Amino acid sequence: MDRHPMAPVSILDTLPASHAEVVARLANAFAANGAELYLVGGIIRDVLLNRPLPADLDFATSAAPIQSRELGIQAGSASVYDIGEQFGTVGFVFAPDGPANPIQVEITTYRREHYPDDTRRPAVQLGGTLKDDLARRDFTANAIAADATSGDLVDPYEGQADLALGVLRAVGDPDERFEEDPLRLLRAARFVAQLGFRIDPDTAMAMDRQAPSLARISRERILAEMTKLLTGQYASHGLEALRATGLLRHALPELAPLASATDGPERHGWGREKDLWAHTRRVVDQAPRRAVVRWAALLHDAAKPQTR
Repeated sequence: MDRHPMAPVSILDTLPASHAEVVARLANAFAANGAELYLVGGIIRDVLLNRPLPADLDFATSAAPIQSRELGIQAGSASVYDIGEQFGTVGFVFAPDGPANPIQVEITTYRREHYPDDTRRPAVQLGGTLKDDLARRDFTANAIAADATSGDLVDPYEGQADLALGVLRAVGDPDERFEEDPLRLLRAARFVAQLGFRIDPDTAMAMDRQAPSLARISRERILAEMTKLLTGQYASHGLEALRATGLLRHALPELAPLASATDGPERHGWGREKDLWAHTRRVVDQAPRRAVVRWAALLHDAAKPQTR
């Protein structure tokens, strides 16, 4: 795929007019009150890759949640909603083009977090710096921020370089990132399916080590990630990432026997199962997306515990 690793003069210039207006309103309100505001999340990655942009906007800020709420209202939000203020996040709806075309915005205070037990509920400490906030993110491609006023990029973990190389790399210690949130294991394979990237070797080895921890994640959340993976442009690559990292038997155990021959003598072309695995991957790539989603749902239903 074509990649565009170099940022434009201002990344803000690439946004749709309505989104750019919302960013400008918020940037002015926060700057006037001495608060930092950065656009973060997948929208930065997708701008740099020249991909279709998400509809929503995510920001990180030095402002406390109560101040973010006030400044979002000052910026002209149509409504405010609670999404996790205890974790530093305030949600807004803006409607620069009228109520028929709302834009959802989430603004989160810089934060540090750690996971004290086996649940996915972090202990959150608000405050710190933008770099602290980016350090808690999953992959370097998602740990890039853009100043909401100037569009200047902040990229402490060399995410732009990894985007240029087509590499998915965990931020910092990959084992720590996956221990914090095992759902990131599936997110890695899903990004492979959506972006056509390869997984950094250290990150892939950590995925293999951490694969059993996927048992901590609900089947519903696994289904959501698998649906995104199976409908990705490079879905067969995502499936192969699952197989290569040992995740297939946890995420889609029904397919594990089909793919297991690729780890044994049959990897040289003997045996029917490898042919079936390769055939399955080709079918997934070529099937209508609706059919693939239905297939994922059927596998999910089949994996549910049976009750009498």
